[in-house]
Amino acid sequence: MGRAAGRSEEADIALLEGSGMREPLAIALRTVGVRLETWKLAQLHHRPGAGVTGIYEVSYDGGPPGTLTDYLCATTASVPADAATVVRLRAGDRQLTIWRHPADPMLPGLPWACDGAAVATELFGRPGEVASLRTLSYRPLRRAVLLAELRGTRIYLKAVRAQQAELLWTRHRMLADAGLPVAVPLGDWHRSVVALSELGGEPLAELFMADGAAQLDPHEVIDLLGRLPAGVKSLPSRPAWALRSADYARAAAAALPQAKGRIAVLADTISALLPKTDAGPVVPSHGDLYEANLLVVGSRITGLLDLDSLGPGHLVDDLACFLGHLAVLPALHPGYVHVPAAVDRFAGVFDGAVDPAALRLRAAGVALSLVAGAKTHDGGSWVPGAMLRLAAAEKLAAEGAGLIRGR
Repeated sequence: MGRAAGRSEEADIALLEGSGMREPLAIALRTVGVRLETWKLAQLHHRPGAGVTGIYEVSYDGGPPGTLTDYLCATTASVPADAATVVRLRAGDRQLTIWRHPADPMLPGLPWACDGAAVATELFGRPGEVASLRTLSYRPLRRAVLLAELRGTRIYLKAVRAQQAELLWTRHRMLADAGLPVAVPLGDWHRSVVALSELGGEPLAELFMADGAAQLDPHEVIDLLGRLPAGVKSLPSRPAWALRSADYARAAAAALPQAKGRIAVLADTISALLPKTDAGPVVPSHGDLYEANLLVVGSRITGLLDLDSLGPGHLVDDLACFLGHLAVLPALHPGYVHVPAAVDRFAGVFDGAVDPAALRLRAAGVALSLVAGAKTHDGGSWVPGAMLRLAAAEKLAAEGAGLIRGR
């Protein structure tokens, strides 16, 4: 699994989780003339092979208004030398880059997207008013999604890296023009922020909790993917989740060192058996298809979200991504009691479209990629959830191995 890389990532996590972060955060705040009072780690984002980033809630004396709360981000990832919104310092043998949210050095449009008055003026055409803004997701240095609302109109804002904005806009425009149920881009990629229309429907995750999405025929998922236009194959490609099993195993082992042995066996199993399966032809692919990226009304899929990874790929990887995410849902919430039966139902239909062994082994790689993400810093115990995700990945891999042995 690359022991040196694994140890380095473990050290990064230990640094960003440790009490020693107080001093770097205090130094960063002193550069803007304020004194740190309290701090706590709110989130930790680990990208295998690309560094670890912590989001910290900090408080400081704000003068006459009293104590103020803010967020600082600190990363061990590489940040361009010309980034102007950061503080760089050493913490032991580690280089840290720290910034104050929303001044993310890789997301130039995020400060604008977080400014309700600017959004109201430039996007809604309502100067003098202030749009209500809510951050739906933020992956430091990568992307952020916000919901802007004004006078009953809701618009989604996606802040991405400067070089990715036009391509994201193109992906949405391509699928919208092909008649797929995707958000329509509004205007151009203003300030590296793509504004998107609202779509109707319930998140598929809610239906899986309610009744295992009983009304949704799994063939609908396959049919939706079959409607992706041929032009998608001309877009940049990205490696399938299962092909990066070694990277995700390092991240999982760094977060869950007590299960290193099991994680190593799982990653080795996936890597050894994948060449014995058939990935199928290269086709237009969504690249990150799972329940959170699908909206449904009854038996119809009404929304396909998150097109960042749209490009050439294999149908089996889209279906495996769906299946791998579905398999770990019970680890997220005990209410997903219908999911085991839903996994069997969807896998049974997907087996008719792709190599069943490839489907399960690749789904195992997806589930493995989610193990490290179980780690939270909200005071709860995340280890049982991580172990359940690992067990789900192991089960899928064992099923794939069994199918290969039975051939």
